[in-house]
Amino acid sequence: MKHFIKHVIAIAAVALLPVAASAQAWAPTKAITFVVPVAPGSSNDLIARMLSEKLPARLGQPVIVDNRPGASGLVGASSVARSPADGHTIVIVPSDVYMAPILSPRAGGANFDVIKDFTPILTAGSAPVLIVASPSINVKTPQELVAYLKKNGATSYGSPGTGSPMNIAGEMLKRSTGTQLNHVPYRGVLPAVNAVLAGELPISIVALAGAAPHIAAGKLVPVGLVENKRSELIPTLPTMTESGVPGVETAVFFQILAPSGTPAPVIQRLNTEINAILATPDFKDKLRGMGVQIAGGSSADAAKLARDTYARNQQLVRELKITAE
Repeated sequence: MKHFIKHVIAIAAVALLPVAASAQAWAPTKAITFVVPVAPGSSNDLIARMLSEKLPARLGQPVIVDNRPGASGLVGASSVARSPADGHTIVIVPSDVYMAPILSPRAGGANFDVIKDFTPILTAGSAPVLIVASPSINVKTPQELVAYLKKNGATSYGSPGTGSPMNIAGEMLKRSTGTQLNHVPYRGVLPAVNAVLAGELPISIVALAGAAPHIAAGKLVPVGLVENKRSELIPTLPTMTESGVPGVETAVFFQILAPSGTPAPVIQRLNTEINAILATPDFKDKLRGMGVQIAGGSSADAAKLARDTYARNQQLVRELKITAE
């Protein structure tokens, strides 16, 4: 009887092997297309290109970066939403993609749901967002900024575009301080930074990466971080909330997504390999040099962040009366 039981257990164990193996054994059978829905040179693009250099050794297939910019990431994202859900086409999106469909539901040339039509692989990183000022206005702290705004009346601020997290932060600042702020949208972080450098605007709200060289050179003054906590990339800069200007909190992050319906073993393999690359010291150092803080984590974490961001953006658009321009 004992021999019989052992034999049955052995058979059961062998029978389960294909199931267990199949959950771990996914590997791409052809090149992976890594869509970047913004122009070359952006943080999204650089992260994708860095990963494309490291992933082939881990996955056994080449990784091709394909830039498809337009409509705040919706053009490229929609093309991936329609791709086969087999792991061979993925996309890295900026957090703007969770605002753009709310402001412009028909943008991107396709009808798709930015939440339902994707399965997040992970959040690759985040970029600190801050208010920068021209040295000429003599503002160095959030408290001094509020005093400046109240003294000078209507003030214009720059951002990388309507509906961007920076635009959201500007409208939050207006609401929190009860001051009059006029939004001047630009096409990207660098033009918004250049507007302050050129004396066209007193302040802009931008990602750290675009402003860091000018802060180091003394040409821009970092005033306050519009995040819910301080950043390890610029730890001495306080948040607006901790400085007595509550509710001025937003975030810029970058997520890697696959089409909805991509099998769990595929998502898990990609998540594992990308997390391993993100954790290497040289990769971390390179991203820090770009003004990007490593994130990583699980697919479930990324999915929750996407849902929460989209829901919050829907609420903020109503409350702050933000409209597409």
